[in-house]
Amino acid sequence: MRLSVLVPGIILVITIIFTGCTTEKPGGTPVPTPIDTISIIKPVTTPVTIATTRFIILLTTPGPVDLSIQVSPEKYSPLMSSTVGIGLTPLYSGPGPVVYSWNTSYGHFNGWNSPDWMVDQLGGSTDTTNETVYWSYSPEDMGKEKPPVTIRLIVKTPPWTHGGNSTIAWKEIHIHWEQNDTAVVTQEL
Repeated sequence: MRLSVLVPGIILVITIIFTGCTTEKPGGTPVPTPIDTISIIKPVTTPVTIATTRFIILLTTPGPVDLSIQVSPEKYSPLMSSTVGIGLTPLYSGPGPVVYSWNTSYGHFNGWNSPDWMVDQLGGSTDTTNETVYWSYSPEDMGKEKPPVTIRLIVKTPPWTHGGNSTIAWKEIHIHWEQNDTAVVTQEL
């Protein structure tokens, strides 16, 4: 059986060799290689316009930002009738729009803005696009020992920008207590 497979294979090889499969044509003309037989295709260049482009992605490196917190008043007690708390206004210079995320370790934030000047209790953590929030604590805690307070402002991109809510910058202020009930702000430089 081996001979029956081997003999046709040998005959095939000999036939291929003697049928003219060489690198030269008769008469000494070289056989074209596949690269010679393919015509060069020039790409069609179509100008891209905004109307045909679905997405434009601009990659930029963010520049430095400045962030500080303006505080008014620097001392506060719930007995004060002139304010609903310590006014905290972010002073931010950088790309926008942004979201201001406020967090406190003790107390809560209030909203107190025009046009109605109604006081809205916002809780211990709030996100806002308004510039000023007011920190306060419950009058029920007067006369009690209170912990030191850390307030952190985080400036973030809005949720709809670049997947959203990435931190741009942050700043902290601290509050300590005078005579047990008066909150006094200390800022880090």
